[in-house]
Amino acid sequence: MLRLKAIGCVLILCLGQALWAEDTPAQQETTRRDTIRYGIDSEISELITKLSSEKDGSYNADLLDLLKASRSPKLRIAILDFLASLEWKDAESVAIDFVDNRDATDPDLVSSALAYLAAIRSKEAMKFSQPIIKEDNKKLLPSLVKLMGMAGGEDEVKILLDWFDGDTATPALKEEVIKAFGEIGSKSAAPRLEKLVVDSEGGKAARMFACTALGKIKSDSSVAPLVKASIDSDPNVRTSAIEALGSFAGSISSGAEEASGAIVQALRDSYVKARIAACKAAAAGGVTTAVPYLKYKAQNDPENAVKYEAIRSLASLGGENFGFLRERLEDKKEDSSIRTLAFGLLCRYDPQGSLPTLEGRLKAEAAEKERSFYTSLAREIANADKAMGIASLARILASDQEYLIRIAAIEWARKTKAPDFKADLEKMATDDPSDMIKKRAAAALKEY
Repeated sequence: MLRLKAIGCVLILCLGQALWAEDTPAQQETTRRDTIRYGIDSEISELITKLSSEKDGSYNADLLDLLKASRSPKLRIAILDFLASLEWKDAESVAIDFVDNRDATDPDLVSSALAYLAAIRSKEAMKFSQPIIKEDNKKLLPSLVKLMGMAGGEDEVKILLDWFDGDTATPALKEEVIKAFGEIGSKSAAPRLEKLVVDSEGGKAARMFACTALGKIKSDSSVAPLVKASIDSDPNVRTSAIEALGSFAGSISSGAEEASGAIVQALRDSYVKARIAACKAAAAGGVTTAVPYLKYKAQNDPENAVKYEAIRSLASLGGENFGFLRERLEDKKEDSSIRTLAFGLLCRYDPQGSLPTLEGRLKAEAAEKERSFYTSLAREIANADKAMGIASLARILASDQEYLIRIAAIEWARKTKAPDFKADLEKMATDDPSDMIKKRAAAALKEY
């Protein structure tokens, strides 16, 4: 009984699905639309939070009507922020009006409108660049700079470069400008950023952001400054530089080999975050020369976080590395968290080549009296939302006596909509001894 409760807690938390009955879709839609039309601010705000977690844009038109009608700045901000998260463009004209009338509009609302316009990359909103910079409104400038980065081009780069080297921009605003340079991807800003990353007198945060921006701009001239920054005395600057080098290692640029070499050496950095960044950069740049180092890190690094990232990188690099992951999975002396991670990565990256091993391990753990590891493997299957080729693993879960394990199979099917599991799901919807399982299987089928 205790084992069943433990499994239940793990799976319920992981799958994030309520086990009790809910309103029908039609009832839920009516309730939500009525809340938007007639509810008080707190009710609507709560609903927006719910819609945000679901990434549900089906009520955007209703929210747009409310955005126009409401007189509550706080509620309008919540609506704009939600629509921005979905990058829904139909509120552009309303947001433009808020900024046009900024002298008579709540400044927080104007800032939110600029942030929304940035999220949808509004070209029309570029007209605000010069005027708001001249106004020097510190409340609006961060959102404006983000807008210029997301929707701007070389004209905006020139404005930002002049402003960056002037006296009016605060250090915090200069950091936002650096981010904007990276988003625009303008090579004309690269020389200024390259000077900054190697300037030991420059602000730490500014140098870190400059490294990240250079990684996005990808100018060949940036490799040497980033390599120098990758051995800087500041560990945070090193970390940012190492991660940025991943953009060059896999390219055809003249600095690819130098970038790859720096990434490999960074795997030996004394700073944990720098080693993690090197693992990520090796994967991003396809640095095969890093494989022996990554295998060593996966088995011997003193920090689990580095071990985990090394294993993820090996999975991303693929090939013979899948054999290494299978060894980690099958090694019973290995930490269970490493074995679980290896199982999940093989499900996602190598279902065809590793399926016999995955099936064998899952069946063996299902037969164990102590099944906490089996439960962890079930969780990995449930969350493998892009692993279409593991229907045989889901079938093992679907045949389990414990209904909470069977839920994991349903969740995998609901997320992947794997066609070769549809018949199994139909059987569960009609024949499973648990009414709750029948309902969940039927609900998943409706999403196919």
